[in-house]
Amino acid sequence: MEAILLIEINPGLLVVLAFMILIMLRAPVFVALGFPPLAYLIIYDFPIVFVSQRLVRTLNSFTLLAIPLFIFVGALMNHGKITDKIFAFSNNIVGHFQGGLAQVNIVTSLIFSGISGSALADIGGVGRILIKAMEQEDYDSGFAAALTSASATVGPIFPPSIPLIIFGLVAQVSVLSLLLAGILPALLATAVLMVGTLLIARWQGLPRHNDQASFSTILDSFTDALPALMTPVVLLVGMFVGIFGPTEAAAATVAYIILVNVFWYRIRQLKYIWTAGLETVKTTGTIIVILASAGLFSWVISAENVDAIFASFIFSFSQNPLVVLLLVNVLLIILGLFLEPIAAMIMSIPIVVPPLVDLGLDPVHVGVIVVFNLMIGLLTPPLGLSIFLSAEIAETEVQDVISEIKVYYVMLLIVLALITYVPALTLALPDLAL
Repeated sequence: MEAILLIEINPGLLVVLAFMILIMLRAPVFVALGFPPLAYLIIYDFPIVFVSQRLVRTLNSFTLLAIPLFIFVGALMNHGKITDKIFAFSNNIVGHFQGGLAQVNIVTSLIFSGISGSALADIGGVGRILIKAMEQEDYDSGFAAALTSASATVGPIFPPSIPLIIFGLVAQVSVLSLLLAGILPALLATAVLMVGTLLIARWQGLPRHNDQASFSTILDSFTDALPALMTPVVLLVGMFVGIFGPTEAAAATVAYIILVNVFWYRIRQLKYIWTAGLETVKTTGTIIVILASAGLFSWVISAENVDAIFASFIFSFSQNPLVVLLLVNVLLIILGLFLEPIAAMIMSIPIVVPPLVDLGLDPVHVGVIVVFNLMIGLLTPPLGLSIFLSAEIAETEVQDVISEIKVYYVMLLIVLALITYVPALTLALPDLAL
């Protein structure tokens, strides 16, 4: 009875409930995150200066600079020739398989994600090329959009991953370790999607895109795409050996992409840099305001011991780590149905992470689990931002995309299970770096 009363009157839980209600009412994310804790601080007579101090403290992070820089990198790519080169190279190496363009879609998403770090940037960039190419070869529009959405889930866990950077900042976990931890899960997800798509291609009799390319053709396309392919390599090697951290890596990548466009691809009209910059400012402004509001939200959650209440609730079912992880995954998937990923992640971090760490889990492992869960949420209605964007590009009904994407849910849930219950997949590279 006491536990029930504690849940009913705990102000922290009321803040979480208010957040959920505002999100359901379609309030902007920063309002949903910021207004409830602000009301809490006013009701409990905190000085107004405390609010400004928390906002500034949240944003006073050198690592935070990596986010706008990586967003800038993705925008620069979309306005240069790099996207086309990535597509051509992927087509030459896997286009001859049955369902070749579907395989090209997956490989291209992996390569592009190594530069953009965002699922929606992936869909909005190479997704447009991939979907149109598949439609021209008589692939069903719903299937093309579904595959594009599913393959884009790789982007947010393969470095540079903007969601993993945000997780590191909010949870105070090493961003470098998180970025390294995402590599093997991303490669695993790519492999599972490719094998599953090959089986679908044989079952449905999907067409081959072209004959197997000659070695010289592959070599030429590889040479054209080499600067783009080297971007994640340069970034990861630099961080792995300690030449620079995530923020310096982001700045170096911006300079690298501009130099590649100028000297390798001969793009001398530099107006695209200004256009890419404007896009970056708009996107970054949105993220920064959300993160500032999250500082207040996280503080209230911590101050009111909501994480302890959540832990008590979860542990009341079982204290077995395997069962607890299953329950947390179910919770995160449910959150992903209704919440935008960044909002869901920021809300769940102060509640979910401490109990799992107390249970003995590595916070880096937890970070990859949380992010991959919420990326699956991008594919699930009623929110489902990825499927809505892909459906818009394919000019098809969202229902058609959902119908085709069901089998990919199964594939991604298999990957999630492996990430969850095989910690070595996420921790091997960070441990090696240390």
